[in-house]
Amino acid sequence: MFGIGGLLFKWNAHNNGDEVYYFAGLYSVGALCFLIEGFDDIGATKIWIYHIMALLVGLGSAGGNFAFSHGLRRGPAGLSAAFAKANIVIVILISALYYGEVLGPIEFLGISSFLAAMVVVNLNLGKNRRPANRTWFLIMLICMLLLAFRNGGLKVANELDLSSPVILALAYGYCALFFMLSLIRKNKNPWSGKVTKAKVMAVGGFTGTVSYAGLYFYVKALESGPGSIVVTIFSLDMFFLLLMSYLLFGERLDCKQKLGFLLSAAGFILIGIG
Repeated sequence: MFGIGGLLFKWNAHNNGDEVYYFAGLYSVGALCFLIEGFDDIGATKIWIYHIMALLVGLGSAGGNFAFSHGLRRGPAGLSAAFAKANIVIVILISALYYGEVLGPIEFLGISSFLAAMVVVNLNLGKNRRPANRTWFLIMLICMLLLAFRNGGLKVANELDLSSPVILALAYGYCALFFMLSLIRKNKNPWSGKVTKAKVMAVGGFTGTVSYAGLYFYVKALESGPGSIVVTIFSLDMFFLLLMSYLLFGERLDCKQKLGFLLSAAGFILIGIG
């Protein structure tokens, strides 16, 4: 589900679709899905902590996804997905500091592998070799930080025994309202996309559906299996996105990008077995 969602993100970037229309569709449909799932607990929305957590998760989700979408316009999808997934490193480190979770040597090695990947893609090798696009790299760092707010917020909500579907319904609802209001201003501007506004919104809505499905199965997996293994499997969608971007959009990775991708993948595996 997350792999399909990432591919749809790439489709929008490839066709120069406007993110406001895309995310208006994504968050509207996503909010409806989470509202249906958490309908029995909807009375919990009267508690202020739910709205605070929803704002935190919504900020991380909308900001992180917006940055990821712009990152896909400037860099390869597979490597962008790998860097976006690295937000888990921030969540792990904060969990270790705040909740006292112990990190083993293998997990430290996995985190080091992520850091090495960031260094590798920015190396300047040879006379005619240039480092990674600085704008892309900065966008992906921002993406990592904001997505850590989303995932970290869900972890805090779980620790507080709050209903995740209700928080996500509120978070997606706030995001949908923001992007719908933004459409009023966007409608006055000329359209430069390769596809129609309606198609961009429709694809965004489908992305919201698979986003909901991915998070639903992710939460269910966490409830019934080891978190480290679940997170590792959850990260494998970047391989799917790498392959499909190659087949559908003809994307290629240079040597540094390939090494950075492999180091990121090794980081996920090490964290999983650690």
